[in-house]
Amino acid sequence: MSKRYLLVTFVFILLLLGGFLIDSWYSAYTSLFRSDFPSKAMIQNEGVRVEGYLPGDPLDLVNATLYHHYERVTVILGSGDTKDYCDRTGKCQFRTLAAVEISCLVGKLMGSYYYETAREMGYNDSAARKFALDQVSRRVNSGNWLTFSLKLAIGRGEIGNEKHLLIILRGPLDGAVENRIYVPRKGVLVLEALDDRTLYREALLVEGITGISCSKG
Repeated sequence: MSKRYLLVTFVFILLLLGGFLIDSWYSAYTSLFRSDFPSKAMIQNEGVRVEGYLPGDPLDLVNATLYHHYERVTVILGSGDTKDYCDRTGKCQFRTLAAVEISCLVGKLMGSYYYETAREMGYNDSAARKFALDQVSRRVNSGNWLTFSLKLAIGRGEIGNEKHLLIILRGPLDGAVENRIYVPRKGVLVLEALDDRTLYREALLVEGITGISCSKG
C-alpha cells in the first residue's frame, strides 16, 4: 500500500471525524431550544411560561441558575439575521433594553460576590466596590451576536456551563415560536419572545424572579 494512499485515507478519516464532531456540536446547540422540558409554569397574568430541564419549580431553577457563581458571563443579543435587521432599521430598542437589563442583573449578582471577596481580603468599602466593578467589566461580555463558531462553542459546552453562564435573547428572527423563559441545561438561560417588547418584559420578569431590580437602581 503506497504512502500516498495512506495519506489520502488518513485525511479522509480526519475530515469525516471533523464533520461528525461539528454536526454533533451543532445538534447540541439546537437542542437548547426544544419544548419537551419536564418542568413548566405560567407567570400569572403575563402570558409567559417558565420552563426547566430539571423536575420541580422552574422559577426556582431560574433563580438558582442566576445566583450560582460563574467565572464568566456571555449575553447573546440574537442571530445574524436580527443584527442585520437592527442595523438596517434601527428598530431594536426593546431588544437593547432587554440586553441592558439582563446584563445589569448578572453584573449586580457577580459584583456582589466580588465585593464580599474584596472585603474579606481587607479592602475598605470604596476599594471593594472598585475591585468588584473591575471584575464584572472583565468577566461579563454582553455585546455578542450569534456566529457559527459561537454556536459550536455552545454546543460543545465551552460556553454555557457551571463556570460560564450563557444568556440568549431569542426573538422572531432568531426562531422564537412562543413567549417563554427557560433553563435548557446547567449554566444556560434563554429568553424567547415573539416580539422585542415582550423580550424586554421577560428581562424584567427575570429580575422579579431573582428579587433584583436594575430599573430602580
